[in-house]
Amino acid sequence: MKTLACAVVLMLAALPLRAEEAVFDLGFARPGMEQAQFRSTPWGAGVRVWCSNDEDRPDQVVIAMPKGAARSGAARCGLYQQGEGGDWSPKPLDLAGWPGEVCAIFLPDASGVSRLAQLSLALPEQAFNDLARWWDQIFGLPTLRRGRLVHWSTQGSDATIIVGNEDGPRLHAYLQDNQLQSAVNRRLGQLPSHH
Repeated sequence: MKTLACAVVLMLAALPLRAEEAVFDLGFARPGMEQAQFRSTPWGAGVRVWCSNDEDRPDQVVIAMPKGAARSGAARCGLYQQGEGGDWSPKPLDLAGWPGEVCAIFLPDASGVSRLAQLSLALPEQAFNDLARWWDQIFGLPTLRRGRLVHWSTQGSDATIIVGNEDGPRLHAYLQDNQLQSAVNRRLGQLPSHH
């Protein structure tokens, strides 16, 4: 019995280490990856990544960035598929067995390389348990689980799944590179205002 108690104590002591070492990599995207890597991911036939800073973006692909964020070099990207008529429309991505919309925000690092700062996913609310189980397998035990909210955290990254009702009952999930986001927030705070 004493041996079992010692083993449980050692396992519990190791949990924070496991969470700290977690790499928030979904296979197709991870915080901190370069925008060029995200673009070159094999998304499937007829699928393309379009970004707010693409000069050749078709008119039907509307991806807006706030002016202040765009001035800092930020770009918003999404997945699009081309229909038979040549028009582009958002392409759902299969996530934990559910169709989800993907939006990626890229920010320049200190050397000017555009890197993934935040990945946003929107899925049907019924996907909550499946997505949480999938992320448990990837990220380990969450740091917070309360109702329809689950959160994982390391020094470098955060991941959150939440069900909200602002635009109807939808699940929203986020992966964030904390260091890159903080660095850009500092730079944005130093930019002069433009009216």
